[in-house]
Amino acid sequence: MKIKHLNQKFESRELIIKKNSKVYKIIEDPIFIFDKKKKIYIPQPTRYWILDKKLRKAIGRLEEKGYIEKFCREITENDNLFNFFVELHKREVKKRVDIFYKYYLDFKDYPLSSVILNEDIGIGGISNFRNKPFKVKCLHLWTAYHLASEEFENPIGDFVLKNIDY
Repeated sequence: MKIKHLNQKFESRELIIKKNSKVYKIIEDPIFIFDKKKKIYIPQPTRYWILDKKLRKAIGRLEEKGYIEKFCREITENDNLFNFFVELHKREVKKRVDIFYKYYLDFKDYPLSSVILNEDIGIGGISNFRNKPFKVKCLHLWTAYHLASEEFENPIGDFVLKNIDY
């Protein structure tokens, strides 16, 4: 299958987010990134990433203290919280599918498109997000989404921003 090389509007872009008198740098990736070495398009189920090394390190320190496991337990045990995060995953799936059909129709027969179109692959490529136990892949992921878009604000990102030295 031949896919024409996409134009500039599909490149990664840096977002500068101002929140609570602080400035954060996030990168927004397109849903496919061209791997120049392999010469193929790689699906990207994670659209937002933290760019700032200082922020990544600060979040990593919370992860070292066991907060990934804490959030996994808390979300799994609290049905309201669990349903909230499942809805965020579903929202991201819908966003990716909408982006795909708006900009990536040339990819419709591309085998790796299934990663983007699969309704069971949520934020960060987390599969089976509708099932317990809930999986928190990392705090960076949820913080990046929290910062990047109001529609993805979430308790993990909120907790992280309130509990890091940044």
